[in-house]
Amino acid sequence: MKFKKIEFGRQANFFLALTLIHFLFFGYISNRYEKSIGGDILYLHKIMFNPNSFVSFIILLVIVFIMVFREDFFEYGIRNSIWLVLFIILETWLWYLFITYKLDLFNAVATFFLSLDGYITIFSLFATVLFSAILAAMAKEKYKIYKEKMKKD
Repeated sequence: MKFKKIEFGRQANFFLALTLIHFLFFGYISNRYEKSIGGDILYLHKIMFNPNSFVSFIILLVIVFIMVFREDFFEYGIRNSIWLVLFIILETWLWYLFITYKLDLFNAVATFFLSLDGYITIFSLFATVLFSAILAAMAKEKYKIYKEKMKKD
């Protein structure tokens, strides 16, 4: 039996990023705050830019950077990073339901979209994710140029 090299496709990069966000990003937040976070889990900008848990911001940057850098075409990576924002917000709603023991998704969504903090969270997530994705795309292009230069030498 011959073993083949396992290659991650574009979908696998996205699912790997989702898994890392679930376990690393939200895992760090849950270990940092335990049950004391309460309803503030809905508003990630308060957590990511808090000096006590600024590492969560760095974790999110690194996850998106790795996902985009692994893509062959950086346009796909940037598109997938935008989709990550939707999944991060959905996961915050799920964490809110489990932390507050209120099994009312409508309340979580209404609380999120009826407050200014919800829109600040969306904007800050988009800014963070796009910054990291564009940085990774630029690094990938520089890496390709470096590889071509090394091939010539």
